[in-house]
Amino acid sequence: MVFFSLFMTAANTVDAEIYKWVDGDGKVHFSDRKDYKVEQQIVNVKPSVSKWSRFNIDINAVDLELTDEENQQIVDGTNNVYEFFDRVMSFDMYRTVPVNILIFKGRAEYRNYLIRNNRGKAVASYGLYIPSENQIVVYMQKNRRLTFKTIKHEVSHAIIDTIVPYAPAWLNEGLAEQMEMLERDGSGLYFKRHRENQWVVAQARELGRLQGIDQFLKLSSDKWLHSDASGKGSLRAQAGQFIYFLLSKSTSRNFLVRLMHHFNRGDRTLSYYLVDDNYIGGVSMLSLDWGRWLHGQGRESIRL
Repeated sequence: MVFFSLFMTAANTVDAEIYKWVDGDGKVHFSDRKDYKVEQQIVNVKPSVSKWSRFNIDINAVDLELTDEENQQIVDGTNNVYEFFDRVMSFDMYRTVPVNILIFKGRAEYRNYLIRNNRGKAVASYGLYIPSENQIVVYMQKNRRLTFKTIKHEVSHAIIDTIVPYAPAWLNEGLAEQMEMLERDGSGLYFKRHRENQWVVAQARELGRLQGIDQFLKLSSDKWLHSDASGKGSLRAQAGQFIYFLLSKSTSRNFLVRLMHHFNRGDRTLSYYLVDDNYIGGVSMLSLDWGRWLHGQGRESIRL
């Protein structure tokens, strides 16, 4: 097993210390407060020019060599997702445990690991987030860049599982789908269009199989997951494209943020019934805006 521990630094203008400790069950905790009842370690965050302080990400590659560039790409991609939830979605990510990433060289080794850890139902997947270990497990695909996208997808699931455990399935999966396309350049974070989801949604719309947004938002998480697991529908692609649509304008982006914080506070109301109070014009206007957007499915990229 090859082990990489990469620490990316950026600035934190606040001189608060982050403390880490492990409880009796082996679960890792992070806090900005000193607790003399437990044995804590200080997590060092080095200052630089940005207000975002990147996390220490542990990458374990099993029988697999990663180049320095690939290591950097994984760490950057992971931290970009954390930064999105911190800066765009307005969540305090320093209260979130950073993930550790386990990469197997092939699908067979990945499947065997999941079966040994009682995750047999997920053997057909490209990657999986395991909450009990705060671990993301993937295998290296022939197109290695697809593996790095899968990691960003699962990082999103890890974050939502930690800070918004009551988020509806469409919101959880839609954000994860879109995180695959999250990038950064000198101007900051941006999303590229998800070509595969664009095609699936366009086909479903042309065949009259795309769900109306009111029906889509009324689906319970159980029904959504059951339909998605059947593999016969376009719900996953629609969720990803719907998130892309919501992120495309400041007004709809604010709606998405408010929706996430409703669920963060423990609200379990179906999304449909939160629209009237949080989207200008309510469900009817949201449906109209979504319908107009579907004609071209938005711009090639979205700057955040």
